Amino acid sequence: MTVGFIPKRPHKKSRGGCQTCKARKVKCDEAQPRCTFCDKRNLKCVYPTRQERPKLLTLPSSSTSVCLSRDASPFGDDDVAELALTTQCIIPTSTPPPTLPTSTGSLSLTDMRLLHHWSTITCNTVAIGEAAKTTLQMVVPQLAFENDFLLNGILGIASLDMERLNPDSQDMQKQTTIYRGRAVADFRQALTRIEPGTRNYEAALLMSVLLIALYPNPPTDEDELIIIKWLIFYQGLKLFLNMGSKPMIMAGSVGPFFRRELTELKIGPVVPKVLVSMLQMIDITDPDFLMLEHYCKVLDDLGILYASLKQDGLGPELYIRVISWCSYVNQEFANCARERRPRAIIIMAHYLVFVKVIRGLWWLERIPDRDIGKIVKSLGPIWLQYLEVPLQASMTTDKDEIAALLLR
Repeated sequence: MTVGFIPKRPHKKSRGGCQTCKARKVKCDEAQPRCTFCDKRNLKCVYPTRQERPKLLTLPSSSTSVCLSRDASPFGDDDVAELALTTQCIIPTSTPPPTLPTSTGSLSLTDMRLLHHWSTITCNTVAIGEAAKTTLQMVVPQLAFENDFLLNGILGIASLDMERLNPDSQDMQKQTTIYRGRAVADFRQALTRIEPGTRNYEAALLMSVLLIALYPNPPTDEDELIIIKWLIFYQGLKLFLNMGSKPMIMAGSVGPFFRRELTELKIGPVVPKVLVSMLQMIDITDPDFLMLEHYCKVLDDLGILYASLKQDGLGPELYIRVISWCSYVNQEFANCARERRPRAIIIMAHYLVFVKVIRGLWWLERIPDRDIGKIVKSLGPIWLQYLEVPLQASMTTDKDEIAALLLR
């Protein structure tokens, strides 16, 4: 008797099945509004939206270019979208690369390479805390497959990370610009479809923060202060946060990414005397007098960082407070900073000193020294007495020495 392989029974493939069945690798009967598999198990049944596949990175003709308007903004604010976007493609079309199907289309070979870099390297160098890193590694790619703006966002950050590792690569720089442009453009279009409590809402929350890491450094405007852009991004994040509730967000799949502290702070805010003195000098005729309440609040918030440094030292407990600090800043102070009012940007210079002591986040390494230098240059001699610590911090790379400067 001859023994052979038993052939598999032929079956019809399900190409339009729900995401749950695809994830579990089971055949979907494509029943609407819920397939039989999900209905019997009381599972969430979501079908991929039928939309045009995203185009692969291809080399255009010399007359083809893609650009992003500087007039529009993801949050309705022109300044948020002032990204340097010279988009020139880098992948030739002579031999089409293999693609990986997703719910939003397909990934090119370049996309797949960057997604691997994100999941193995970049995700560990974007945020503070193991829970946040796990969210970036495990949850974010799943959300990205459902939302083009987040997919292009994380691919752009991964490309920016690879650009850092290969600083002389012009192709990497062009590649980063492409993803940045797509991410912001797709994000704008998606804003009208954001609904609290949904997965695209979680994707939008993440994207509003990741835009900070994706922002060009250095920016195209030589005199621009990146730290002010951070304030603008965080004001946009607040719009999304206000759409939902804190318990709902923290209980969701992206909750760990939005933690603002790892340990309880047991001591009160510690505010430097030099900054208190600066506010005490405000005369009733000074335009800043009307903003005094907001300046005082920001100093109290800044005092939390000094208290954390005193209590926890240099480490994740301090770093996560530093990274999330801009989320405490209100709109009134943010407007003062955008107007380049001397006292407002002096306070931001002192905040930048804390940014400089953070270890492990490559995307912010060059920002403190650059922005402190711009702030000092823009202010007259009468303000230098309030900038002694930021100036000294910008002259050293020793983080322990900088911490000692902050605590003296």
